[in-house]
Amino acid sequence: MIIGHQQVISQLRHAVSEDHIAGAYLFAGEPNVGKETVALYFVKSINCLDLVHRPCDNCLACHKINTGNHPDFQVVRPEGKQIKIDQIRQLQRQVVFQPIEGRRKLYIITEANRMNLEAANCLLKTLEEPPARSVLILLTSNLDALLPTIRSRCQIISFQPLPVPELVEILTDRFSLDADHASSIAVLSQGAVGKALTLIEDKSLTVIDQIPEVVTTTDRLSAFRIAEQLGEDLTQLDQLVMWYRDLLLIRQSTSVDLLTHRNHLESLQQIAKNYSRIHLQSAIKAIFETKRLIERNVNATLALEVLVFKLMRTE
Repeated sequence: MIIGHQQVISQLRHAVSEDHIAGAYLFAGEPNVGKETVALYFVKSINCLDLVHRPCDNCLACHKINTGNHPDFQVVRPEGKQIKIDQIRQLQRQVVFQPIEGRRKLYIITEANRMNLEAANCLLKTLEEPPARSVLILLTSNLDALLPTIRSRCQIISFQPLPVPELVEILTDRFSLDADHASSIAVLSQGAVGKALTLIEDKSLTVIDQIPEVVTTTDRLSAFRIAEQLGEDLTQLDQLVMWYRDLLLIRQSTSVDLLTHRNHLESLQQIAKNYSRIHLQSAIKAIFETKRLIERNVNATLALEVLVFKLMRTE
């Protein structure tokens, strides 16, 4: 199921129907925005056996792609923290051969920005002279982290989060969520459909919808433990922004309707009394700065520890 990205879908459908498929694509956008879902849709559209309804999701080719068993399709993911040169070399050894079953050999490289320099330079050789019947689809949440030479050899397609009101409408219509629940999920996911679906399926909103310890504690000895917990799931940084945003809105006496966590209004009103507007604004800025540092491969543990000390209020 693809939600949103209709312009991108239309562009890819046209490329398939006119057989004007590029040798390399670069899907760029925030994490969980739907890049891999659309890439899989594109892959199935290319090799689907039903020439009328592509992708049909019923033919043998679509079934094999969905289950990861198609001989002409492969997904390359990071091994540990990086995509390594051996993974790219293996791709190169395979991509030169003609397709076995499908129209083209198809590769999705997830988190392409996590290729180490050797792997990136190795892939560049394939992008410079791509085999005629192959398609490489690179996915990235950090376009600037890729070599300019790689970017220049790919057709770049940008993915944008859905506007929050539009996502709220989709969540209420398609998933029968009540308006408050849908609004909380839409704001917490920042319009990223994949993240929103995860919150629904995993029922994790009840966990996320708890006031974070760093917002309430003054115990600086707990800073290292809190930083370690943040490091286990960096998406918590986005959630922290929403909590500090709520506190700032309360300090500014803004309408309650604008709050993400309206169900915690009384508690947040009490907490907000302990913060100045300057501190809350600085906290939000510090979170965004820390996210940028981590994206640039700065030591995440150290960056998070520094962040937590900045966030904590003193008695």
